[in-house]
Amino acid sequence: MKFTRQEEIALLFVSELAKHRESFISLSDVAQKHGVSPLFLKNIARMLRKEGIVTSKEGLNGGYILKKDPSEISALQVIEAVGGVSKDVGILKSNFTCPLHRSCMPQKIRHLISDAFARYLSDVTIDQFIKGGETI
Repeated sequence: MKFTRQEEIALLFVSELAKHRESFISLSDVAQKHGVSPLFLKNIARMLRKEGIVTSKEGLNGGYILKKDPSEISALQVIEAVGGVSKDVGILKSNFTCPLHRSCMPQKIRHLISDAFARYLSDVTIDQFIKGGETI
């Protein structure tokens, strides 16, 4: 399993917001702190807002904040929000199609592993990332 850069930064961004749970955090602060393009981060934030994971406020003291408690947000929710992972495809993205038939063994194995990993990620919550005061 390999996360895309977008998925990694989304998890980092949500974790950073979880660390500062009570206050709005600006995209520019997060981008500068972690060496991420502000435009790239803005696109990720937009997707997370659309999926109801974060909310934003413009103006002085504005920025982004989590919409829910970090213990209620799973890693899978964040990944799906920015990656558009389809339940049909599973978390392990692959273009492999068995040339023999739809239910060949490599596809069965890939789907079993994918489903297990998705279940695991749905049990991992953002608050677990920030335990001990450090982000991921």
